[in-house]
Amino acid sequence: MRLKWKLTVASTKMFFRQKEAIVWTLLFPLFIVVLFGFVKFDGIGRMHLGVVNEAGANGAQLLGKLSGVKTFEIAEGPRDAEVAALGKGERDIVLVIPKGFTPGGAEALTAYADPEARPRETQLAVLVLQRVLDEDAFAAAPQVRRSIVSMEPVKTRNLTYMDFLLPGVLSMSIMQMGIFGVAFSFVSLKKRGILRRLWVTPINPSDFIFAQVATRLLTLMVQMTVMIGVGFFFLHLHFIGNFLVLYLLGILGAVVFLGIGFALAGISRSEDQVAPLANVITLPMMALSGIFFSRTNLPGFLRVLTDYFPLTYLADGVRSVAIDGATLSQVLPQVTGLAVWAVLTCGIAVRLFHWE
Repeated sequence: MRLKWKLTVASTKMFFRQKEAIVWTLLFPLFIVVLFGFVKFDGIGRMHLGVVNEAGANGAQLLGKLSGVKTFEIAEGPRDAEVAALGKGERDIVLVIPKGFTPGGAEALTAYADPEARPRETQLAVLVLQRVLDEDAFAAAPQVRRSIVSMEPVKTRNLTYMDFLLPGVLSMSIMQMGIFGVAFSFVSLKKRGILRRLWVTPINPSDFIFAQVATRLLTLMVQMTVMIGVGFFFLHLHFIGNFLVLYLLGILGAVVFLGIGFALAGISRSEDQVAPLANVITLPMMALSGIFFSRTNLPGFLRVLTDYFPLTYLADGVRSVAIDGATLSQVLPQVTGLAVWAVLTCGIAVRLFHWE
């Protein structure tokens, strides 16, 4: 055990002395999270409204009301210029306020838009515009009775896309570290004959493997702590989970992907061979396991299939613990799924891994 500990310490020092390891293991996942955090995937965003005011003061009154609508980013100009901007994609919709327009009047207003380019945004813009005009009409005719929807405030956790994204990226980085980190590293060691030379040293090869695995599991816990800490203190992550359950899921996921990494290292003779094999395994899971976007939009048969991906088990479990505060019993299906995958991938790795 003392030899295992010394080898683990040496392996850990070697790992963290590599600048590339620090960048790809810790900094790159954070970069992805911050980059996607600036893109508002959880909202429709502001719509660019062009206004052509041909009604003078009455049009300016309507324009003032539209300026108070947060949904719109308004630009005013002549008709030709605004329609040209619409054709270039610089406007989502262009509203023309005609001569003779009066607030609360019955004049028809014309709106130019391309409903095929952004159908949802166009429909929403028309509804908002109609709402503003209806308010003017009701104000001009107060005797008209109408039903009003009243809003009652309800306290919620106000979860954002960042709450969905960060656990997914954390799960993805665990997969990347397990598969790419082990596969490329051990293929390089085999290619240079280092693994073969271990057989003629007093070091037991199994101790060397133990040290390599322990180093990556230690790195994993550091990575999870750093990413959750950065998300909580700087990116407004609503973390309410238990770190012990989170570490358990992370370690199980790491064992699964380390097994895949060792299996790929066993059947590959060079980095050129291992790269496409690793991508064939990781890319479908990255796209279909709910890392960046919810799996609810997948077709039914594909969603059922992706339920059994190891990355799906890991991402769903980490997300449930991190933002829902799930307990160990509540993520038992994910733990069981990862445990089954761990047994399967480690068994395959034992059969396929070779020292030469």
